[in-house]
Amino acid sequence: MPDEDGIPTAADVVAHLNRRLTDRGVTRRVDAIALLPYVNPMWMANWELPDLESWEDHQIVEEELREARWLFPHVL
Repeated sequence: MPDEDGIPTAADVVAHLNRRLTDRGVTRRVDAIALLPYVNPMWMANWELPDLESWEDHQIVEEELREARWLFPHVL
């Protein structure tokens, strides 16, 4: 649930990604995202999913991650 200012939290992103991955039949789940220390205007978001490369459903996960970055461009 977004905070009082309406900015989503890392838990919101994790919940969203896990719902979407479940819907697409991906067996692994996101445990946490890494919040970056600052936001560069060239980045789409101030968070990342460090273990993305090791997932077996890489193409699906990459698509969902790209979509989530548009939905959650800034996370507390």
